[in-house]
Amino acid sequence: MAIKKWFMDRKTQWFASFSRFPLAILALVMIVSYTLMMVNLEGNLDYTPQLISAGLGAMILVSIQLFSEIKKVKKRTMWGAKLFSLSLPILYYFYLQQAPMDFNQAGQIRTIVSYFILSVLLILLPSLVNRLSFSDALIIFIKAFFSSILVSFILYVGISAIFGAFTTLIYDLDYRWFTSSAAIVFQFIAPVYFLSQLPLLDDQQHGTSLDTAKSMPSLLNILIAYVITPVLLVFSLILIVYILINLSGDFWQDNLLEPMLISYTIIGIITVFLSENINKSISRLFSRFFPYLLLVIAIFQTLSSGLKTADQGLTHNRYFVLMFGVFSIVSMLIYIFISSKKVVIPFLLIGLSILSILPIVGAVPASIKYQTVKLDALVEPYIEDTGKVSSLKDVLTTKEKTRFSYSMDYLNQQETLDQLEWLPKHFDYSSDFEEAFGFSSDYYLYHSENQNISHLPESTYAYIELDSSKPLVLSTDSVDEVVTFSTHQIIDKTIALNRESLKVKISNVGEDFFVKLIEGEETALEVDLSELLNIPSETNQTDPTRSLEEMKWTEETDNFRLTVIVKSFERQEKTFRNGEFILLIDYK
Repeated sequence: MAIKKWFMDRKTQWFASFSRFPLAILALVMIVSYTLMMVNLEGNLDYTPQLISAGLGAMILVSIQLFSEIKKVKKRTMWGAKLFSLSLPILYYFYLQQAPMDFNQAGQIRTIVSYFILSVLLILLPSLVNRLSFSDALIIFIKAFFSSILVSFILYVGISAIFGAFTTLIYDLDYRWFTSSAAIVFQFIAPVYFLSQLPLLDDQQHGTSLDTAKSMPSLLNILIAYVITPVLLVFSLILIVYILINLSGDFWQDNLLEPMLISYTIIGIITVFLSENINKSISRLFSRFFPYLLLVIAIFQTLSSGLKTADQGLTHNRYFVLMFGVFSIVSMLIYIFISSKKVVIPFLLIGLSILSILPIVGAVPASIKYQTVKLDALVEPYIEDTGKVSSLKDVLTTKEKTRFSYSMDYLNQQETLDQLEWLPKHFDYSSDFEEAFGFSSDYYLYHSENQNISHLPESTYAYIELDSSKPLVLSTDSVDEVVTFSTHQIIDKTIALNRESLKVKISNVGEDFFVKLIEGEETALEVDLSELLNIPSETNQTDPTRSLEEMKWTEETDNFRLTVIVKSFERQEKTFRNGEFILLIDYK
C-alpha cells in the first residue's frame, strides 16, 4: 500500500508540474527532441545552440513562475512576462551563431556564467517568501536536485539492464538505444521530477508544504555536521598554514590556490548557510570561525592574484579568480559584521556574475583589451614607418619576449589578433610567428618563471623533444621493421616482431635505460639510452627542441642494425619517465 501511495503521490505531483510549468516543460521537450535528432543523425547536424538556448529558456520560465507565486502576480501579467522572456533565448541563439561554443571562449564563458546566474536566481527566489531564509531555500533545492538524480539514475540503470538483456538474448541493439534513453531520462524525466519537488511558494495557502520542504533530511544533516564541516575546517587550516609558511616570497610567485579558490568559496559559503539549520556544536563552531578563515584566505589570495595580474597580464581565468576573491571578502565581511544583511550575499554573487559577461567590462572583453594595450605599448618603439613591426629577437629582453608570446597566444585563442594593427597582412599565427618576430610562439612556455611544465619540481624535471618544425623524412632502404612505442605504455616489457624468435625488450630500471634486440633468449644487440636520464633540468627554462642527429642512436652487429629515434622524452627523478620512440630494425 505504501508503494502504491508513493506512485499515486508522484503521479499527482507530475500532473501538477505540467500545469504549473507548461512552457518550461515544452522547452524540455524541445531539448530532448534536438538531442534525439543529433543521436540518430550521428553528428551530421549540430543542434548545440538550440539545446543551450532552450535550456536557458526553461530556467527563465521557471524563475518567472516562482516569482509570480511569491508576489501574487496576475495571470495576464505572468503570461505576458513568460511570452516576452521567450525572446531572450531566441536572441541568445543568434548570439551563439556568431560565437560558436566549439571555437569561441567568449561564447563558452557567457553560456556557463548565464546558467550559473539562473541557477543562483532559482535558489534565491524562495527566500523572498517571508517565512523562508536563504538556507531554507538551499535545502529545498538540494533535496529536489538529489532526489531527481537518484530516481533518474535508478530508472536509467533499469532501462539499460532491459536493453542489455534484450541485446544479449534476442537482438543486437546499437548504441543509439542507450543514448536516446539517457537523453529522455536525464533531459526530461529528471528535470520534470525536479520541478515536481518544488513546493508552491504561497505562504498563506501552502504553509504546511513549505515547512515540509524546508526540513533538513537526516542524511544531509549528518553529512554537513560530521563530514563536510570538519573537512572544510581542516582544509582551511592547511591553506592558512601554507600561506604563513610561504608568506616570505614563494606564495606570491605560484598559482596553487587560484584554481581551487572559486570552488572552495562557493562550497564554503553554501556550507555556512546550511550549518545555520543544524543544532550541533561542530556546526555552530563552523558558522562562527569559518567566515574568518575564508576571509583571511581570500584577502591573501586576492592580493597575490592582483600582483600576478599586474606582472603577467589579465586573462579571463584570473578575472574570475579576482572576482570571486572580492566576492569572498565582501560576503564574509557582511556575514561577520552585518549578519542581518546576509540576504544580500547571493544578490552580490548574481551582480558580479552579470558584470563578468557584459561587453567591455566582462571577463573576456576586459582581458582582450588589457592584453592588446599591453602588446601595443611593448612594440610601439619598434614600429617601422610602414606601420609594421620588424623582428623583435634582438631588441626585447627575455622577460619581454615571454610577455609578448604569452599575450599573443592568448589573443590567438580568443581569435582577436586582427585588433593588432601592426601585424602583417594575412598573418597566420602558427606558421608566420617565428619568421615575423624572430622567436617561437611558445617562447613563454620555456622562459617564464611562472610557467613550469607539468607543474613538476624544477630541480628534478626535464623535457626534450625532436624538432617538429622540420618534416621527419626517413629512408626505408635496408629497413625491415619499424616499431613505435611509448614508455608510459610499455615499461620493462617485450614487443614481438614479425620475424619469429626476435623481439624488442625495453629495459627501464634504476639508472639504466636500454632498448634491446633479443634473439631467442640472448641479447643480440642493445642501444643504451641512459644519457636521457641525465638531461639537465635547465631544459625547463630553455628551448627543449633537438635536431634529428641529437635524437638518434644507432648500434649494429654483423647480423643486425638497430636505430632508435626519440620523438620526445621527459623525466623526473628515478620514478617518472615518459617518451615516444621510433625503432628502425635492419636484418642484414
